[in-house]
Amino acid sequence: MKNPDFAILSQNLRNGYTEEIHSGIFLKYQNGKVVNSFGKDNDYPFFQRSCMKPMQFAAIYDVVKAFDFTPQEIAVCSASHSGENFHIETILGILKKIGLDETYLLCPPQEPLNSEAKNELIKNNIKPRAIHNNCSGKHTAMLAYCVLKGLDVKNYNDISHPLQQHILNFVANICGKKLSECEISRDGCTLPVIATPLKNLAQGFLTVFTDEKYIELKNAVLKYPYYFGGHGRTDSEITASSKNLIAKVGAGNLCCIADLDEKSCYVIKLSDGDNFARGVILTQFLKKTKNADTKILEKLFPTTITDETGVQVGNIEVLCSLL
Repeated sequence: MKNPDFAILSQNLRNGYTEEIHSGIFLKYQNGKVVNSFGKDNDYPFFQRSCMKPMQFAAIYDVVKAFDFTPQEIAVCSASHSGENFHIETILGILKKIGLDETYLLCPPQEPLNSEAKNELIKNNIKPRAIHNNCSGKHTAMLAYCVLKGLDVKNYNDISHPLQQHILNFVANICGKKLSECEISRDGCTLPVIATPLKNLAQGFLTVFTDEKYIELKNAVLKYPYYFGGHGRTDSEITASSKNLIAKVGAGNLCCIADLDEKSCYVIKLSDGDNFARGVILTQFLKKTKNADTKILEKLFPTTITDETGVQVGNIEVLCSLL
């Protein structure tokens, strides 16, 4: 197997001298193929991490009608949520619907990703619980499916559990692969995660948001982007910036963006762990190539480098642009 062929996507300059270089792959998938790419994945399997969440939810889509999920509930079930109050309240509402409580969640306790929500717990001397984990929406949806299908809810995260076998086969298939062709690992939240080439990830992600079978998911994310992540989060702000873009970030410096108008999917994978660099690249890409309102994103991910008094000492250059 060939190693991925990473390209330089951006660089940080201080007084004209290169201080940081950020390499990776940035591709556009459309009409069943990669039509433009900076760097090449060379069919190297990257773990899909949280970019897999919308596909995992599509695999158990029966829960939407069975439990009369609201748009907000649908969005949070595919989210890497920030643990804001409205996220927690929504997930507690789903658990009540299915007759369970948060003690059934098998994701580990985690501090909220949102700083205000995190500080609120600290202020009130409350320890983070499993429900604060950014993946608790996905776990709750899986519990709902187990309740619906009469499956064991005590070990639903086990790779051998019928739930996980069903999800893994579904995700592999929607990405154009057989499960036997995919590497499988354990994600941070204890659930199985598969690895595929980036173009296959793009295929699956785009299918979920363009197939009419999952129209409630598409509409929920477009209407409630902050349930799909949180305020100040890269994917929520990208989705909120336009009426036709849906973005989802994943650990390992991944992000997928579905363009619903042109029925394409953009996937970025940085070779380092610098999420800020990823945000800068995507913000400048959207600003230059898409009809998106990037004001919030530009504040989150500026291209100027300043000292602690605000004096500019450098800038960030984005060296890739996909049209």
